[in-house]
Amino acid sequence: MRHARFVICLMAGLLVWASLAPVEARRDERSTRREAARPDGPSLDEAVERVRRDTGGRVLAAEAREQRGRTSYRIKVLLPNGSVRVVDVDAQSGEPR
Repeated sequence: MRHARFVICLMAGLLVWASLAPVEARRDERSTRREAARPDGPSLDEAVERVRRDTGGRVLAAEAREQRGRTSYRIKVLLPNGSVRVVDVDAQSGEPR
């Protein structure tokens, strides 16, 4: 009987944890979007929208990154087939790398 209660509590805890993970990803996505905006290229919001539209997926996370002296946007997308893809977008041209 104790074992059954333990398993039930464990499964309930996992369900609660799994339901909170997407909320945390959306919160991170919003805060990074506000930080990154480039006057000479697309904003992070525009890059995220383009990747979402092009892939048909759900954006899990997005951030601005500095690589080799250039800014790029790293966008993680959950594709319709269930796989996750990371797309790097050049912040000046707006083109995926």
